[in-house]
Amino acid sequence: MAPEGLTAWRVYLYAVSFITLIVAILGAVNLIAIGIEVFVYPAPQPYPVPQYYPELPGSVAQVVVGLIVWGYHWMLLKKEH
Repeated sequence: MAPEGLTAWRVYLYAVSFITLIVAILGAVNLIAIGIEVFVYPAPQPYPVPQYYPELPGSVAQVVVGLIVWGYHWMLLKKEH
């Protein structure tokens, strides 16, 4: 049986879940912005030039790591209930 009330462990789990979910959302927003820049409003170019988007690797990492860490901590929270 789980103890009633808010424990330090549960506060930690909720805090980490919240922070990592925010990180994943911000990464997804950056990915959407890059997608809009690439597919909807591409920059006009006189000749084909390979485009480099320096924000892309960081945004993908934010989404992947954020969702993995969030999922793990959320699963631990669900086990406690």
